[in-house]
Amino acid sequence: MAKFSIMLFGIDSYTKENLYLPYKLEARNANAAVREARKHAKSAYPEFIEDGEPDVEVVKR
Repeated sequence: MAKFSIMLFGIDSYTKENLYLPYKLEARNANAAVREARKHAKSAYPEFIEDGEPDVEVVKR
């Protein structure tokens, strides 16, 4: 398992403000890490709408 730093870019559909949601988590690969970050974002910010490609960085293998 590797540790990833994920940044999701989007907007708040209620206020129309830009949102940048950072996540640090462990996963088997980058795709799994992005899926997990999106799942966390939707549960914490139901009004979050992703509008760009996520920024993914491997912190530690």
